[in-house]
Amino acid sequence: MLKLSVKEANALADEIERNGNNADSLRAAINDASNPGNDRTSIPVSSIDDEEYLEEMRSKSSIEYGTDLECMMCHGKFDHLICGTCENCFREWMLSLKPKNRTLKLL
Repeated sequence: MLKLSVKEANALADEIERNGNNADSLRAAINDASNPGNDRTSIPVSSIDDEEYLEEMRSKSSIEYGTDLECMMCHGKFDHLICGTCENCFREWMLSLKPKNRTLKLL
């Protein structure tokens, strides 16, 4: 994790632009950090491993219990589904959506 003050982040953005590169993402993150009430984060502030990510996604998902429930992806029969999918399909689906960015935390 890289920790920067807003002043340091602005200096870094200036340096990036002086070298002819685009610092728009960094400037957006600086804006988000400077305005915490907007409930946006341009760059993730924490990084979690796959299992923690899956647990978080599971907790935000609807879980259906029953007998012979059919997974909408693999069409197998299961006793519970997460968002209409079996555990294996849910895992593949969610991990394919997991952000792969490096993290940046602005102070």
